Amino acid sequence: MTEELFATDAYLRSFEAEIAEVDRDGGRVALARTAFYPGGGGQPHDLGSLDWGGGPVAVTKVKREAGTIWHWVDTPELPGGGTGLAGEIDWSRRHLLMRTHTALHVLCGVVWSEFAIPVTGGNMEPGAGRLDFPLESISAELGKRLETRINEELAAARSVVVEFLGRDAADATRR
Repeated sequence: MTEELFATDAYLRSFEAEIAEVDRDGGRVALARTAFYPGGGGQPHDLGSLDWGGGPVAVTKVKREAGTIWHWVDTPELPGGGTGLAGEIDWSRRHLLMRTHTALHVLCGVVWSEFAIPVTGGNMEPGAGRLDFPLESISAELGKRLETRINEELAAARSVVVEFLGRDAADATRR
């Protein structure tokens, strides 16, 4: 089981780990611990590099498969399991994704407070994103109203709080 450093410290830029598993045919490694977010819920995976002693190697994809977080690396030679390494997150990309993610939460909160309509889907990339809402119609007036409310919320400079809910607690809030 990988220790998910990204879940407890989103600001972690670098970390040390050991390779837990190697998939040579797939060009990927699983680590005992990682700060690389594997993507999910419309949020893309992190990019960055791993260095096991021969210089940094680009991490081109990160994905969770059957509970294992795999890191695809741009190199023809992979080290063996147990090899120590240093990981480095592409911080400018991660930080822009964090800001985009927070902005989408503000939009979601404004739509909820105005219409009590939940978000039904979404996607994001660094600096851009979309959320889906089951609104009856959309107009330029609605866009201006939402823009005004979003700007009011941003001007309020509220604290961003990270909380983790178990599945039962999260489902209870939907009722």
